[in-house]
This record gives sequence, C-alpha cells and structure tokens, in this order.
Amino acid sequence: MHITYLIAADGNPLYDGKHREGGRYHTYGQHTFVLDLVRALCRGGHEVRLVVDDVDCFPLTSALRELSSASVTQDTGSRTDTDLLLVDEAADEMLARFPEEIPAFRIVHHAGRRSSPGVVGRCARFLCMTENSLSLQGAYLPPDRPVLIHQGVDLYRFPPVPARPVGDRPRVLVHGRMDSGREAVLGQVMEHLDRKALLVYALGDGPGFWAASDRFGAEMILINHVPCHSMPNLLSDMDVVISLGRGAMEAMATGIPTLCAGYGYAGLITEDTIGVLMRHNLTGAHCRRDPARVMEDVHDALDTDRHEVRALAERWLSADAFVERVCELYADVVG
Repeated sequence: MHITYLIAADGNPLYDGKHREGGRYHTYGQHTFVLDLVRALCRGGHEVRLVVDDVDCFPLTSALRELSSASVTQDTGSRTDTDLLLVDEAADEMLARFPEEIPAFRIVHHAGRRSSPGVVGRCARFLCMTENSLSLQGAYLPPDRPVLIHQGVDLYRFPPVPARPVGDRPRVLVHGRMDSGREAVLGQVMEHLDRKALLVYALGDGPGFWAASDRFGAEMILINHVPCHSMPNLLSDMDVVISLGRGAMEAMATGIPTLCAGYGYAGLITEDTIGVLMRHNLTGAHCRRDPARVMEDVHDALDTDRHEVRALAERWLSADAFVERVCELYADVVG
C-alpha cells in the first residue's frame, strides 16, 4: 500500500505546548511509536510518506533517511497516490486536503481525548491501543469506529541484549516522563532504591526531574532526555528497567526484566500480570503495590530469565502485529 501519515510537528496538540526545547517537542512516546510503526510498515513492503506541518521541527527526519520506502515532507503531493491515511495528532486542515474516498484511520494516543467532529466524520476507524482507550472512545464514537489494536515496538530495532555479568552494583534505569502525577510514584521508587548497592540511572523530563536532581543528584546518574532512536544503545547496558508505557515495552523487547511504575506501582511485569497492565498501557494505573518493596522486586528481576521477557514482548508487543491488524482493517473497509 501507499500510506500517507499525517502528524503535527510544530503545533503538536498531544502535549499542549509542554516539553519543547531547541525548536522540537520532546514527545518521546509518540515519536518512538511513529518510528517503530514506519519501520514495520516499510519492512512489510508498504511505502510511507509522512506529511508534517514543519519539517524543521520534526525530530525523526534523519532517523528515517535509512528507509528507502519512507519520506518526510510538508507537501501533500498529488493526493491520489494514497491508499490509506493514518491520522496522528494533526490539524483538521491537513486531513481536509485529501479526497474523502481515501480511507482514513485515526491513531488514538490519548485515551480520553475526543477528536473533532471533522475527524470523527472522516475517519473510518479509530485505532485504540488499550482496553481503557476503547471504552473511553466508544462513549462518543459511532459503534463501528473504535477498534482495539495493541501498539507494539519494532523488535528488530530492539533486539535481545545478551545477559552480562551483573557485577557488584547492578545497573537499574528508572525511565519515564516525570509530570502529571507520575513523578510522585517514580520519586517514591527512587527513594526506596538502595543507591549504594545499585548503580541507578534516572531518565525523564518534566518538573519531577528537577526534584529528583535536587534530591538524588549526588547519588544517581540523571539524564534529562534521550532521543528515541538512541534508546537501544542506553538499554544495552542495563540489568533492570523501571518504566511505564513504551519505555517498559522497549526494555522488555531487549529482554531486560522490567518493573512497572508510573501512575501506580505494579512491580515486576510477568506473564501473569502483563494482560491486566496492558489495559492501561503498562502505566501502573490503579495498581497499589507498595513502592517500598522495589528492592525485593529488583532482586526478583535479576533472577528472571531474559528469554522469557523477550518472549512476552514477542507475544504482546510487536509492531509487525500492529501492521498486520491495520492491513486487515483496511481490507474490511475497502471491501
């Protein structure tokens, strides 16, 4: 298929103007989703044209240059060489430039945010990536529009990382945006990590980062931001990851045992817990495990078989499976 992907790079509404630096938004979760999806689409034989509102503000242009079947542009082109429109966070005007006979699918990143009437009327399917999103979107959309399609990571971009000798101080990465309530739980987790027994890295921007810097700056390695195309390099040195959302997914893809912490603390992600945690995008929402038990969970994680973690990612978190489902939905729509 010829796929046109619409996304705002300048006036990105997903973050309401927050997390902007150097002319770009630090929209890690959204951008790593786009990068992995485009790579999976190209690997599946599709051609992808990303239409953005400001190429200079789009952080993935260089990362996508290696893909011969992908391009980034501000120009909508002839508009008739598109089989399917994928509509990310984009202005209604971008979508209106394309003929209505071209099927359009809306990608829902924010579970509770309602799309404009124009987008609702134009898009044949709304791709909800969690059960929670499906429920919230279904409350206002026509019944045939919202569909559940779990997001995934590019398992080729995040290959398994062989286990290495742990050493005297296992390396633990705490990874997550530290705002909107997440900073409270992540702060409790960091407080209960034994910073003398562990080499702790804390990665994430937002106001909670500076609180962590003031509290733990002499006891941890603090990193404000890592671009999404650099994350495989950072993960390769870690023994355990404590994260949420796509940060947790990427760590599991590499086979690194992962603890779920964000809107709540859930402890080690296992075969028994991943299904429930996926309902809220591995964010720990509605989980009530005591963060004071994090060291107990770190020790359990260090004893976990990495092959089992990778197998969970292959079963639950594959971008290729996401692409297959998109193709099935397209075939249903066009008849």
